[in-house]
Amino acid sequence: MHWADIIAEQRASEAARKGELSGLDGEGVPLDLSEDPLVPPELRAIHRVLKNAGYSPPEITAMKAIADLEKELASLPDNERVAKAKVLLTKIAMLREAREIAKGD
Repeated sequence: MHWADIIAEQRASEAARKGELSGLDGEGVPLDLSEDPLVPPELRAIHRVLKNAGYSPPEITAMKAIADLEKELASLPDNERVAKAKVLLTKIAMLREAREIAKGD
């Protein structure tokens, strides 16, 4: 065991003994240990911790939204797919522009 792991374990045990880990959000709720294929393997553990804490990084939310839209577009007839794609591209352009404006402030 690495020295950092030993220190972390000691601090967690001490906090539990003092009752500092009681009454936290999610206490008593089973952890969701499912794998997210959109997250690189080296980041899955930290993303799982964040997810169980109720946090979803914007990049992950965006990647899931893109995957959902790809599925939706694939299921549409060609004429509807083109129209929907144009609307989505316009929305993407507007979001990018808003992000650039926000960065400039």
